[in-house]
Amino acid sequence: MAVDVKASGSSFATGVAKALFDWGIGSLFDFDVSGDGQRFLIPVPIEESWSAPITVALNWTADLKR
Repeated sequence: MAVDVKASGSSFATGVAKALFDWGIGSLFDFDVSGDGQRFLIPVPIEESWSAPITVALNWTADLKR
């Protein structure tokens, strides 16, 4: 969440809280802040649009005896 803050003399006012991003994944503690404090680092799942083929070798030990 982010809130605008205005301070003038002895008065202090805050604006309306706004969500910075949708927190729809992970737990509350799955994040870090960059060293300069300007970015949040949040792990997100990678959506693969393709899948690599898998080759399964059956009875491969029989080829060892040849």
